[in-house]
Amino acid sequence: MPQVMDVHENRRSPRVAAQGASVLPPGADERIAGSGVMGLAFESGDYFSLRCMTPSFGDPYTAVWHRNPDEEWVVYTTTAPELSCERYIGAACAHPSVRTPIDVEWLDDWTLRVSVPGILEWTVALTTTPLTRAMSAAGRLMPHGMWVNRAVLAWMGRMAGPALGVGKVRLSGVMPNRQRFTAAPVEIWKVVESRATILDRDAGAPKPLPRQTRLGGFWLPQRGIFMCGFGHFENFDPERHVSAAAHNRELLTRTV
Repeated sequence: MPQVMDVHENRRSPRVAAQGASVLPPGADERIAGSGVMGLAFESGDYFSLRCMTPSFGDPYTAVWHRNPDEEWVVYTTTAPELSCERYIGAACAHPSVRTPIDVEWLDDWTLRVSVPGILEWTVALTTTPLTRAMSAAGRLMPHGMWVNRAVLAWMGRMAGPALGVGKVRLSGVMPNRQRFTAAPVEIWKVVESRATILDRDAGAPKPLPRQTRLGGFWLPQRGIFMCGFGHFENFDPERHVSAAAHNRELLTRTV
């Protein structure tokens, strides 16, 4: 029988890239580096994001963002709110964060499984396309100075959104907790298949939301994208920025 070539043969896999994606970029501001699913919507109306990060303001952490069909956000995280994604997006959350173990397991070079015990089972299969390969190759060659240049990022966002079919893309702006940010998805892959069960409820098949969702100035993709990269954020200023810890305490008080 003739040999069938693997569609991914000789192509850099997301697992290999993710293993080396935790090196922080230079800077005196707050920085994160790592990998994750930028976002993925399902026909149930659920939306999930995954972040596996090394931050400059604390220890490495893993977080899952979940927007339920009622458009309410909650963050599941391995660390405290002020040391996780809620440092930047907590003000947009309707529910207190959930401190919990999160297991991210690569089943092979192109498939990962995310488990939040008793809450979420999520499997994501990735692929590469001529466009994602070209964008990743260009991203790896870009100097750091271009990745923090807001004019360059604005142009990239306007081009990437339509090209990838993911809706609006904004790589700089203001987060819900009021910090300015720049985002650098240096390498990207396309989600080709995914299934998720949240609180024993099947989320169905991946499907774009009727209206694209966002967190402050950060627009979340309408179709699944996995990335390796980094981000810059303003240093936390209690006079100007929302405290993730204080906001989370307020949410906890409301639920009592």
